[in-house]
Amino acid sequence: MTEPDPDHGVMEAEEYDRLIRAIVPSQPLLLATIIDYMPSHPRRILELGCGTGILTTMVREECPDAEVIGIDLSPEMLRMAAAKPGLGGVRFLAQDLRDAWPEGRYDAIVTSLCLHHVSREDRAQVVRRALRALSPGGRFICGDIYRAGDDWEEELQREIWCRGMKRRGASDDVVRGMVAQREANMPAFTTVSEFRDMLVESGFDRAVAPFTSGSVGLVVGFAGECLEELMRKNTGSLEGNVCRP
Repeated sequence: MTEPDPDHGVMEAEEYDRLIRAIVPSQPLLLATIIDYMPSHPRRILELGCGTGILTTMVREECPDAEVIGIDLSPEMLRMAAAKPGLGGVRFLAQDLRDAWPEGRYDAIVTSLCLHHVSREDRAQVVRRALRALSPGGRFICGDIYRAGDDWEEELQREIWCRGMKRRGASDDVVRGMVAQREANMPAFTTVSEFRDMLVESGFDRAVAPFTSGSVGLVVGFAGECLEELMRKNTGSLEGNVCRP
């Protein structure tokens, strides 16, 4: 496998929590939607690229009885996560998400703003491994950064994104760094639709894309759970966002 991008999002661990909302303003809604799509009463949850534990905290609050394992490449971010209130019972592991995961099955595998840091081939391998690691009826819930459908839309999103980062207090250096990182990683990016298709082609029974905001999107893959059961559990229609094999 290729080495990960050493620039973990331009930001140092100590400033990540402060800057992430300036850089990804839709993050709170993205994370809330991830929690909405968690399965009922999961017993075991794996978080890939847990960082400083922002999503981990929400998962722990939603699923207090579940075993939660978080892995991340950055020991500094893991130290910050482990120190957060309510996360004392979480098992944190410093490792590349492309290395072997703790053995056993998971009811949910979640990740947020992480997989765009690896190549498209590695991302596909993570998807296939997630399917093998999920219990029947389990869910792979991936919030991430995606590319636009064409160059015109990509340029429009970049312009809006840069203005928004500056308006929310990001320095010129941070803005330049984030744009440079996106341009460097662009060949590895997929659109939301392409990633949803990747899940189905890898063997997930169903995949939905319930949330997009600019370049941020959420894709959820279902392992062995029918769409009708999902719609009974959750209010609202998923029509138009469902991909079937």
